[in-house]
Amino acid sequence: MNNRKKFLYGIGILSALLLIYFLYRIRKPLLELLSPVFFALLLTYLLNPLVNIFEQKKIPRILGILIIYIFVIAGIAVMMFYFIPQLLRSITELTQTIPEFFETYESLLNEFVIQYRYSDLPSRIIEILDENIYEIEQALMNALQQAVGAITGIFTFLFDFVLGAVIAFYMLKDKEKFKEVLISLVPRKGREWVLALARDIDVVLSGFVRGQLLVALLLSILTVIGLWVLGIKYALILGMIAGLANIIPYFGPILGSIPAVIFAFIQSPIKALWVIVLYVTFQQLESAILSPKIVGSRVGLHPVITIVVVLAGGKFFGLIGLLLSVPVAGILKVLGSRVVKSIV
Repeated sequence: MNNRKKFLYGIGILSALLLIYFLYRIRKPLLELLSPVFFALLLTYLLNPLVNIFEQKKIPRILGILIIYIFVIAGIAVMMFYFIPQLLRSITELTQTIPEFFETYESLLNEFVIQYRYSDLPSRIIEILDENIYEIEQALMNALQQAVGAITGIFTFLFDFVLGAVIAFYMLKDKEKFKEVLISLVPRKGREWVLALARDIDVVLSGFVRGQLLVALLLSILTVIGLWVLGIKYALILGMIAGLANIIPYFGPILGSIPAVIFAFIQSPIKALWVIVLYVTFQQLESAILSPKIVGSRVGLHPVITIVVVLAGGKFFGLIGLLLSVPVAGILKVLGSRVVKSIV
């Protein structure tokens, strides 16, 4: 490789790093702004194979999209008729229960403070408890705010999803136009390389994304049924949380089980134990049977690398980072492999 080519590669890498740094600096407003676009891209990616099947059967593309949307809207309508009232009742009860829960534990905490301050404990231990009690109260208040924020965030999520569905409709309808525009932006000399890269990325991600969502749906259904059998309140919400959290590799099942264990413990410590058994059983089912059969190892990342990228994504980009870290790492792996092959 000559010096000019090395220089151009260096400029390209530096530009990419500067762009990544700039995007990181404005990540919060950018993620809020682009949230509907993420949903649109996901829906387009998931629904495009179905639209292609309709096209192969000589059904016009726009008619195929309308048929799919009609079925989806009908399914949502059925869900709204049977499940949304229960979901809204659960959310209403939950918004009332959470403050009561924290008031109860705050009163217990205050009683604990009074007891140890007037006890025969050594003065140094009392000082240490006094120093840390404020942090415990702050942790409780922060947890309350996050819980309420998560509940109100459901409505933001729904709005972004609906807007994303509208955008996805036009992206599906004009897919070839978007494709032509994107290809035209690539210089002719590197066009074949970029198209081959896009095909490689599609192979890596298609099975992973669709498989993960299918596994999440199955686990949601199983968890809702299991929690309902155990008599746990808010089974529908907790099951949905468990399924969505399972999309996050390794840490998702643990994060998804925490709310269910907490609310089960409020009802009964024995129920909390049964919930833990339930979640561990479903996690073994997912890791041993569902994921290997449905998802496989499409991304091809080592478990250590997967854990690191998930931690980094959550640290720097929050929930979106947790969800997108593995697919983005998969894309970077394919891109790096292609770049290395072209250089060598």
